Amino acid sequence: METKTKVNVAPSSDAGHYVEKAQQVVSLDEVNETFLVKGESELTTKNHTTLEMKDDCLITCQQVYNPFQKTFEKSRD
Repeated sequence: METKTKVNVAPSSDAGHYVEKAQQVVSLDEVNETFLVKGESELTTKNHTTLEMKDDCLITCQQVYNPFQKTFEKSRD
């Protein structure tokens, strides 16, 4: 029996980014918002395109370079 899930893989996002229809979503790192997604799934959000993922995958928060502070930081919506 398959377990289908709906998990927010971007808790710090204003809009949320949800993995749906996956067999399992495992949180690997809560600080960097990194998740292992097992099985075929979809990534949905109201402010981006829906992505169909055919295989297992790794999802992590996008890092952008801030030239004023000369550091990398999480991308914001």
